[in-house]
Amino acid sequence: MSKETFNEYIKPFVVLVCICLVVSFLLAFTNSKTAPVVAENERIEAERTRQAVLPGSASFTELDVSAIDGVETAFRETSGAGYVVTAGYKGYGGIVTVTVGLDNDGKVVGISANVSSETKGIGSKAGQESYLSNYKDLVNAAAAEQVDTISNATYSSTAVRNGVSSILRNFESIKGASEK
Repeated sequence: MSKETFNEYIKPFVVLVCICLVVSFLLAFTNSKTAPVVAENERIEAERTRQAVLPGSASFTELDVSAIDGVETAFRETSGAGYVVTAGYKGYGGIVTVTVGLDNDGKVVGISANVSSETKGIGSKAGQESYLSNYKDLVNAAAAEQVDTISNATYSSTAVRNGVSSILRNFESIKGASEK
């Protein structure tokens, strides 16, 4: 192999491989340092959301809802104030996560929808209080399914409606779920 061939073909390849290895190592190192911080921030935000959708709540016990279709997580408020349940459904831009606070009879007392992946100003309307308030005081899936979608934001508002319907439909199973 001539020196010219080495400089033209082999050397650039070796340099690129070395750069890729260094960058991969740095990304892995950065991820190992930031992953716990990100996880803790997500846990804190989830706790805030639970307390916001179930007024008067203090702490929660997680329930095992792995066998319940359409429900991601469920928590029972430790003093008996009710339940907080989360479901996620496909919107236009991604998954819309709906968190619903329910009293012990299964009535919606609070609701939050994470529509951050939806189109700003259109699909994001499905996460506004003016829309979410339509679900307050509902006690069954049939009533939730009658809530109108938002014009031009049907995917996003349908995802919210499906989430609330699924939670209300499965309330008795959630109520009977064992602790995790």
